[in-house]
Amino acid sequence: MGELLPEFEQQFATVAADITAKICLISSREGAERKALIQDVEKLVEESKELLEGMELEVRDMEPTQREKLRGRIKSYQVEMRRLEGEYFRVKSSTTSEASMRAELLEDGHAGVSVGEEQRQSLLDNTETLERTSMRLTQGHKIALETEHIGAQILNDLYSQRQTISHARERLRETDTDLDESSRVLNTMLRRVLQNRFVLYAVFIVVVVVIIIAVYFAVSKG
Repeated sequence: MGELLPEFEQQFATVAADITAKICLISSREGAERKALIQDVEKLVEESKELLEGMELEVRDMEPTQREKLRGRIKSYQVEMRRLEGEYFRVKSSTTSEASMRAELLEDGHAGVSVGEEQRQSLLDNTETLERTSMRLTQGHKIALETEHIGAQILNDLYSQRQTISHARERLRETDTDLDESSRVLNTMLRRVLQNRFVLYAVFIVVVVVIIIAVYFAVSKG
């Protein structure tokens, strides 16, 4: 698991940047074009939520240490998404209010300058928001890549350690087998030594008995 996580993160960064760009355009558009932008943003928001769900599924079966780190990154993406949704609703409601106000001002003959200034200010604010969001996304993507690289190094180290432990365990098994074989050889040698000693004692006893009998007969004849 986790092979699709980098792809999901890249897609999320692209979608978030697209959402930010379209939010900035909503306040300066009217009519059908504004409605189309609103629909696009809503679709992109749904797409980003699906990507976040996909990320959560990807990290669910990972090792605990790596899973907690990746979930921290996903939480930061979720926070960013909530912020973008709040910005979207704010711009959407403010543009609706601005449209109503513009209509009233047009009826009074004073809409031109006021609305234009408000639109310019709104565009400036949205541009700054876009720049800040882009910087955060760029930094977040950089951190994600660095974290992924560190995670890959950790996995490689863990794999190497696992291989070392496996080799050591195999050598211990071989050593244990050699020790068992040596123990059997020593036991066999010990049994043979005991047998030889028993035979030696038996021969010694027989010799002593023969000597005693010979002495007895020699004394009896004398």
